[in-house]
Amino acid sequence: MQRRWACGDCWLWCERTGIPVLWLGPVQWEGQHAPLYACQSCLRRLEEKLAAAQVRRGRSATPGRLRWGRGNCWLWCERTDLLTLRLGTVENDDLEAPLTVCEACIRRLECMVLASLAYVPP
Repeated sequence: MQRRWACGDCWLWCERTGIPVLWLGPVQWEGQHAPLYACQSCLRRLEEKLAAAQVRRGRSATPGRLRWGRGNCWLWCERTDLLTLRLGTVENDDLEAPLTVCEACIRRLECMVLASLAYVPP
């Protein structure tokens, strides 16, 4: 399933508005339906909770999912020793290193991508 980010409101913990969000699916309550959206940080928190629940049940996290870990941000802020996400690998000649990025720089990158696509909110 391909993820499609859009500008909207986060329905989870932060409740921020006008930010990049991902549709997670429909919510049903007493016969009513509504779309459930989450921002990157709340989605990460949800994934951590789901992974912890799987471990408690004796199952491992789903392979291939995004994993956050401590590292250095390679993009704009260049901060060190913070939670980062591995986006890929940087290669130069025979050298190779993981490309890790912090949440703030990922949000900045997502906003730049949405702007370049000339996204118009509904």
